[in-house]
Amino acid sequence: MNEQHKKRISKYLSLVLRHKPEVIGLNLDENGWADVEELQEKCAKQNRAFTLEELDEVVETNDKKRFIFNEDKNQNPCKSGTFD
Repeated sequence: MNEQHKKRISKYLSLVLRHKPEVIGLNLDENGWADVEELQEKCAKQNRAFTLEELDEVVETNDKKRFIFNEDKNQNPCKSGTFD
């Protein structure tokens, strides 16, 4: 994945996981975790589709370490920090 595409995904994830999950109707649990499948589905409906492999790359390579997965990689919260 090229850096521009990765940055576009990262910025959008920051928006919908930290600032405005309601923009895509994303439900976060009481601890701020989002279901990865729901995240992918709702982003795709906004023409912001990404694969699990792309999401994994964004999580692993984000220089600010804003994103993490749970152990099963089925939930993803945005860690605290400022927007990219």
